[in-house]
Amino acid sequence: MDIVDEIHIAGGDQGCLLLHGFTGTPLEMVPMAEALAGDGYTVHVARLAGHGTSPEDLAHTSWQDWLTSAREALRALRARCRDVAIAGLSMGGALALHLAATERPSAVVAMATPVRLRPLIRGLMRAARPVIPYVPVVVRLGPRSSDVLRYRVSYARIPLRAAQDLSRLLDDVRDRLPDVRAPVLIAQGRRDFAIPRDSAEEIYRGVGSAVRRLVWLPHSRHVVTLDRDRRYLFAEVRRFLAEHLSDR
Repeated sequence: MDIVDEIHIAGGDQGCLLLHGFTGTPLEMVPMAEALAGDGYTVHVARLAGHGTSPEDLAHTSWQDWLTSAREALRALRARCRDVAIAGLSMGGALALHLAATERPSAVVAMATPVRLRPLIRGLMRAARPVIPYVPVVVRLGPRSSDVLRYRVSYARIPLRAAQDLSRLLDDVRDRLPDVRAPVLIAQGRRDFAIPRDSAEEIYRGVGSAVRRLVWLPHSRHVVTLDRDRRYLFAEVRRFLAEHLSDR
């Protein structure tokens, strides 16, 4: 894989930090970034540690490294903008919720976000890691339509060490949900079989936010930023940010 770096689109003094998913790259957030930039936001798509390079790099990072990447990107964006929201896909959504609990952004969007792995997957990881350091990706989770295929770049192998750290991140985020006070938009695909079916409801029930909204995407699987309902998703996110960031 060629190195895929962070993406920055300069705009006004309201910013949105976008966080990609586990084994993904900033490219999977590009269509959303362009939609938000069209509304005048300054948009930054972070590249999380160990991502956008090689599976070997990912194997040598921890969930704290991913969180540090996201936190540093948030603080850099705050230095440019008076108001900042965070939106994340899958693991990026979990990181967004963690930052919402600790860094107090103006709003947070969690898309296709788990707060636990399926028990079967956790058991298989524990059993396999001592003998199999990497597992091949057999099923690609992203859409295959030609207009978005160029944005779906991810590793062909997953280091089990990193997958176990993903599980630890989700455990930590789950405990922090009551500390999330910012307005929250939760978006979930009806056809997403990659994460537990009740993930969106668990986040909705668990956050401490007075303002929370749950949006279902009827035709989407896991990578909702690239799937069939993406334009509807972007419209919902834009409306949510317009309501909950300061008057622009």
